[in-house]
Amino acid sequence: MTSLPASSLVETVANKIKQMILSGSLINILPGERELGHRLSVGRETVRKALTLLERDAWIAPARIKVPRRILKTTEEETVKNIFCHPVQEKREILGFLTPLPLKRLAQSVLAEIYTISKILEEDGISVRIFEAPWILGNNPDKRLAKLVTKSECVCWILHRSSEQTQLWFKKHRIPCIVRGTSYQSSNLPYLDRHWAATTHHAAQHLWNKGHRTVGLCLPPDPLKGHQLMQKGFFSFAEQGWNPVLVPSPFETPLFFEYLAKAFKEHPDMSALVATRGNQVVPILSWVEARSLS
Repeated sequence: MTSLPASSLVETVANKIKQMILSGSLINILPGERELGHRLSVGRETVRKALTLLERDAWIAPARIKVPRRILKTTEEETVKNIFCHPVQEKREILGFLTPLPLKRLAQSVLAEIYTISKILEEDGISVRIFEAPWILGNNPDKRLAKLVTKSECVCWILHRSSEQTQLWFKKHRIPCIVRGTSYQSSNLPYLDRHWAATTHHAAQHLWNKGHRTVGLCLPPDPLKGHQLMQKGFFSFAEQGWNPVLVPSPFETPLFFEYLAKAFKEHPDMSALVATRGNQVVPILSWVEARSLS
């Protein structure tokens, strides 16, 4: 791949920063060089040279020690010159992130994804808004979905931990969306997820090779497609002596402990547990440690 000459790259970065200013993505104060470099996928030295060009052309104020650079108001001539190539969006478009979980219960990895997506789309004048809607896991979310989607005016949606009914509603109304997770066969929506069935099948193979025969799969009771696939992969393992046990793992730790106690009482030969979610690990370790289990 042929790389751009250094001078050309600097000019390209300077033009991108101009576009961000004209579109309203950057207002009043410039972010630091490190932040700009991250957003534009270039090094700090390239950003520094690009800022020198912008300062020369009076787009930004001169640098001052420990003081953020100010964005100078563009002249009428500059605005007219750029408006045909880079029209300013009067109204920012919104991408909706729909989840049944409250914000405080979203995994750190999910929050990191949302932050990264919002930073990338910000340059194109698109903002990301999180919608907490626990009712989307209910049996009939249609009316509430219609009200939410109409009121929000989002141009596209990311469906997080969505039920089959929710996915079918988006498909029926032809609303642009992508499933963060696995889409149901009935909806066949575009999705992005891990191969859950292969993951749990591999876990079963690994534990069976280690000599374990009765093994518990700790699975949240949510009716999500990914959870169904994890159970399918784990229970489809068919080596001799394999005895999989389903252990419900609700979010409430005391109730999770009750299910663990019941599972071990019904299967005293159970010698291993598989955690399918990160938030299961600490409760499992605490429970087995309290009972001196290895």
